[in-house]
Amino acid sequence: MVLRRFILDWEWQKTYCQYHLYELPTHLRVALVAYLVTYTREGVSLRDLQAILLPPPDVPEYQEDPDLAPTVVNDSFHYLNLSGSVGGPPKLRELSDFLFPLQSEPVDPQESWDTPEQFPANIPRPLLPNLTHLSLALDPTSSHTVSWRHLLAFATHLPGLTHLSLAFWPEPTLTPNAKLATVLSPQTGRTIQYGGTGPYSHSLDDEWVEQILILRRLSRSLYGLEYLDLTGCGEWFPALWATAGEGDTVDWTGAWGKLTTLVMYPGYRLWEDAGPAETSRYWEFVDYARRVERHVRTRRAGMGRFFTVETCKRPGET
Repeated sequence: MVLRRFILDWEWQKTYCQYHLYELPTHLRVALVAYLVTYTREGVSLRDLQAILLPPPDVPEYQEDPDLAPTVVNDSFHYLNLSGSVGGPPKLRELSDFLFPLQSEPVDPQESWDTPEQFPANIPRPLLPNLTHLSLALDPTSSHTVSWRHLLAFATHLPGLTHLSLAFWPEPTLTPNAKLATVLSPQTGRTIQYGGTGPYSHSLDDEWVEQILILRRLSRSLYGLEYLDLTGCGEWFPALWATAGEGDTVDWTGAWGKLTTLVMYPGYRLWEDAGPAETSRYWEFVDYARRVERHVRTRRAGMGRFFTVETCKRPGET
């Protein structure tokens, strides 16, 4: 109740308590971010994160004492819930620049075996050096502009991440504008969306080449993942088992060999008055999820970690 009341007056509290937020126990600051996601319409902004994760700039003690540096104070900040926040302000690239700022002061070369010319002065100094749980879930009711290109760059800073939510993220692509382009299918003569997710998406030999390559790149950076939430991403579930190019698939035995739980709910409720097409599509997403589960277990052939998919159950299924 106290935190909820605090968040409902957040704009006032953020100013009035600006000299105290940074010194709150870590578990309370983690909860503050989560409550901002839950009880504010705007979600979490960069200014909110600055107030919670950075010391006030006009207090000399914070700037001079190395034990009060953000990397030290935020050492045990493991959970960051940004559900519904990324894609509006802040953009993912802005978030990456904030959480992994370049070191502004020069490094003492005597602390390194390298020469001054070889030793880089601009070293990323993470604000959350031990982040393990991150939610970048999108709000399915809002319009967001997110970039897989920026996500791939962001992920290179997060090798220790174990839990990630990409719920409601669009199909992986580095060319999102191509979704508006059309091509003529040589097989059917139909005009189809080049990168769309409509009924004729990927109809040319059922190729998921770009999606698979992007997911493989992501897995090489996030090789510590144990839990991945892809709720609401049913349109591109097939990329998780498809084969592209010269046998490329998502790497479930190597880079993502530690992943044990994959969440693959359709992301919406199937109402009783749903039409046949909507009902069929809903259960198709569930079937996709089950197929991914079988695919990964087959790939690991009982030699890797036990793998399970969380999704909806059909009526009567136990």
